[in-house]
Amino acid sequence: MVMPSTTGSSPAVAFVIPYYDDGSAWRRDCLRLTLDSLERQTDPDWCAYLVDDASPAPGTAEFLAGLAASPAGRVTVLRAPRNAGAGQARNLGIEAAHRDGHPLLAYLDADDLAHPGRVAAVRAAFAADPELDFAYNDVEFIDEHGAAWDPDGLLPGLRMLDEQQKLPKLRGRERWFEQAVERDNIAIPSAMNLRTDLARRVPFPASPFCEDVATLFRYLGSGAAIDHVPGVPTRYRVPKEGGSASRRQSGGVDAFNRMRCVNERAGLQEAIASAVARGAADARTGRAALCRYLLRIGRTVTADGSPDLGRSQLREARELDPETFAAHATAAELADAAAPPTVR
Repeated sequence: MVMPSTTGSSPAVAFVIPYYDDGSAWRRDCLRLTLDSLERQTDPDWCAYLVDDASPAPGTAEFLAGLAASPAGRVTVLRAPRNAGAGQARNLGIEAAHRDGHPLLAYLDADDLAHPGRVAAVRAAFAADPELDFAYNDVEFIDEHGAAWDPDGLLPGLRMLDEQQKLPKLRGRERWFEQAVERDNIAIPSAMNLRTDLARRVPFPASPFCEDVATLFRYLGSGAAIDHVPGVPTRYRVPKEGGSASRRQSGGVDAFNRMRCVNERAGLQEAIASAVARGAADARTGRAALCRYLLRIGRTVTADGSPDLGRSQLREARELDPETFAAHATAAELADAAAPPTVR
């Protein structure tokens, strides 16, 4: 059932929140804070789909039911049939929002905080532009206690995201090329807002890691119109103790980076295929985009502690499109890619 709008003709925003409960009090406390950030919205036209990713912790269902009972029926709890990662949990929430008639979505992870003005700003952005498909906001980094991070202390990938927020924002259609070759990422899931129709056309892939960037590529490759929503940064929680959960779960930094290269590349290749099929790009442009992506991701994973993997990405880029590689690689990268592989 569609919630009535109380502040205008634009539809309410349906938040999709994947949640995995490992039994820790900290994780439950974070979820309470996340939902509190929705309760503090200046625009009350929102609802939320809280999707339990088949959590193993005892009492999870009762805990979530208690949370859903408190905010006047705005939170709907769903449970995934099996543990399949945040992307698949989001897909369940997307379908539920569609069934209930919600045309606008906002993603929010269960330990992040929405800016108080997010709902108002998102509703206004989509109401002002009927052609808009996807809008992203900036992020601010906080630790497990809610304190702001010193940017110099962030992991290389997060520091890059923070620095790239200062670049010109991506607006309009067919921006998949810039995203692939110039940006490591423009938005974490908790900073993504979109029409439900787009989310259903382009669901999250089955991979439990790096599904967000792969899906972003596919959103943009589908021809979606993108814009930036200023002034409402998501507070993105990055614990100082324990490091990245995704890296731990995937088997460490090198294993995570290998999955990243595979999964992001798959998303980009789908985006390129879509753009070519729509006549928005030709095969030559697609090959150049993939080459330059491999060059960029090679640099990224090298800086992140996986130099051998980075070197392999450089070699693939050179083999795929020697001309584009030569035009965009540094002298050191040209020499590195030409060197024989290291035997271990």
